[in-house]
Amino acid sequence: MTVHIIDFSRASSNPLNPLGLNLRKHIWEELDKALNNEEVTSVLLTGGKSGNFSAGADIKEFSQLDSVATGTNVYSLVDVVDKIENFSKPIVAAISGVALGGGLEVALSSHYRIANKSSKFGLPEVNVGVIPGAGGTQRLPRLVGFQTALTMILTGKPIKAEKAKQSGLVDHITSNGESVLTSGIKWAEWAALMPLVGRRVGSLKIKETVEEVEIIASVAGKRLPPQNKGGQGLRAAIEATKACTKPIKEGCTVELNLFLQTLAGEEGKAKRHAFFAVRKAQKPLGKPPSQHPLLQKSVASETVAVVGAGLMGSGICMVLLQAGFTVYLVDVYKESLDKGVAFLRGTIQSYVKRGRMTEEIAAKMLKSMKPTQKFEDLAACSLVVEAVIEDMKIKKKIFSSLDKITSPSCIILSNTSTLDIDEMASAVSPQRQSQFAGWHFFSPAHIMKLVEIVAGKATSPATICVLQSLTRRIGKIGVVVGNCDGFVGNRMLISYSAETALLLEEGAGSVPTIDKAFINFGMAMGPLQMGDMAGLDIGYNIRKQRGWIGGGTAARSMPKPARYPEVADVIVADYKRLGQKSGKGWYDYDKNIGKGRKPLPSKEVDALVRRYVKHGSKSLAEKEIIERVLFPLVNEGFKCLEEGVAQQPSDIDVVYLYGYGWPVFHGGPMYWADHQVGLEYMLSRLRTFAKQFPDTDYYQPSKLLETCVTMQVTVEQYFELGINKRQTGGLVAKL
Repeated sequence: MTVHIIDFSRASSNPLNPLGLNLRKHIWEELDKALNNEEVTSVLLTGGKSGNFSAGADIKEFSQLDSVATGTNVYSLVDVVDKIENFSKPIVAAISGVALGGGLEVALSSHYRIANKSSKFGLPEVNVGVIPGAGGTQRLPRLVGFQTALTMILTGKPIKAEKAKQSGLVDHITSNGESVLTSGIKWAEWAALMPLVGRRVGSLKIKETVEEVEIIASVAGKRLPPQNKGGQGLRAAIEATKACTKPIKEGCTVELNLFLQTLAGEEGKAKRHAFFAVRKAQKPLGKPPSQHPLLQKSVASETVAVVGAGLMGSGICMVLLQAGFTVYLVDVYKESLDKGVAFLRGTIQSYVKRGRMTEEIAAKMLKSMKPTQKFEDLAACSLVVEAVIEDMKIKKKIFSSLDKITSPSCIILSNTSTLDIDEMASAVSPQRQSQFAGWHFFSPAHIMKLVEIVAGKATSPATICVLQSLTRRIGKIGVVVGNCDGFVGNRMLISYSAETALLLEEGAGSVPTIDKAFINFGMAMGPLQMGDMAGLDIGYNIRKQRGWIGGGTAARSMPKPARYPEVADVIVADYKRLGQKSGKGWYDYDKNIGKGRKPLPSKEVDALVRRYVKHGSKSLAEKEIIERVLFPLVNEGFKCLEEGVAQQPSDIDVVYLYGYGWPVFHGGPMYWADHQVGLEYMLSRLRTFAKQFPDTDYYQPSKLLETCVTMQVTVEQYFELGINKRQTGGLVAKL
């Protein structure tokens, strides 16, 4: 008996073995060789030396409809899986690493599937706005049942090998140290002696009745967002999977048609933009030092520190502990330090209870946590992150102390959300300033994915590269930005927050109706509820530091805007409504309802707002509310690009997708402006608002926006064409 081995890694330079044209052609041609060789009795598909079977289709090909549609290319994935399933000799898929998307579809079309214990299986296509297109929605239910298959398809989450075996997806899991290749060859030899009847998944029938399928699908559909608000791909996935009650060819035709619809749909395009935007943002801007202690394979003996044991500091400490570091948590106030330690212990224990962490890992993390009130304990640290209150004097004092205590190679970072990185850097020695930067986490730090990596004037490219690698290591999405007031995310948010409060004062709508406009747009919550969750005192204190509020410290004296929402100050100063943490903000909160997080309309706030509304004011339609608030936000994004504070428009999209809950089906604020609003319309509306409110800077159109409209290009095209490279200042020039 001869087993013909088809090694995917021979046709792929990518360790994930994406099923691009070269690999599909390789599989096709190798199958032909096996078919024409009489000595070959069976075939084995393997990921080879890459360690992965296949992570799925090459998403870069998605823009080329002809390369994925059957009938236009003999090497389409649809044709490849059909060839595998209907092959006259048995085919065994030997799966190591991941079998995702198209990779799982190839495995499903094979006659036998074996895996090792670390393998993972899934159909994550909904995450990029499409559905499986090569039989995944048809073959998976035939093996594991409709309910399990639909759950896997709608969530896009992979399952582990053991669960795959229990559900019937996998025939065998290797044990006793046997390699998946060795075991696969054995199975291929056995398969040659067995009939293929019943081994072609497409010929199987699902266990559920048509009526049962309809009920399960109906229940699942009720939990999904509407068709035009993120539900397009998910609802198409349900329809496609329901077709598994039909013969395989009919079901696959339904699936392929729905796949092509989602591929061409606006939601799919936006989600794929987001997918590539994250990868573009994380692309290293250079090569980090290979021997840097923070980037070694094992960092268990490497010590880092977080200064400030508040909610943000404790969250950052949690993230660093999870990454394997020994972490000093520093706070000069014992009460604050004890609260931080209690938070960390409680969070770690809750992870164990929920099965997210083993007892062994939890014990190791707790042992690696070093609470201290002494800065002197940080002498051997290779990185220190400051996360205290937003007060420049306090921060500079801390940095001056750290500069004297830590080794010259130690990187010093600030988690500030608005303060000047360059002014902070002036508190350390000139030699240290190249290793000083901002590392802006979003609250809660151990949950939110985004981190802004803020490069100051003196921050070296090597330091930025180290921070990019470190940010990926701790499981976060890092976006490199320049230094300015609020950096990218919070700078753009200034107009968002201000205009929302001004709309209240103008009588455009009540607190709930204004928030509803943003929820209908696709936000998880409106700006007023978001303010309550973050804490209304945060914005209040920032405005106080800027000297906009009487009695403020004016640490960063800035001109007060001509249109200024007094109500946002009064609600904090006079009414002591700080948000969820005080049980009242723009909304009321009852600790007995929704764990104190459910927003309840407030009569007190309604009465307060009515004091500011002028007689004859009219409410606004949701469309105008959105434009009044979001168009200046996008306009500020253009200004960030114009000044070189952001490197590329997709970086801004990533910041808002992962830091502020921008709906992924809108692709991010810059993508939304380019592809769903249109820059010409946005410019026209901004000019109208600028005439209506001539003293409001954020309605004055960006020169870059005007240039893009004049050139009749999107801002994305403007950067792709390289016109932005003519800039002489800012972050872009630095990098």
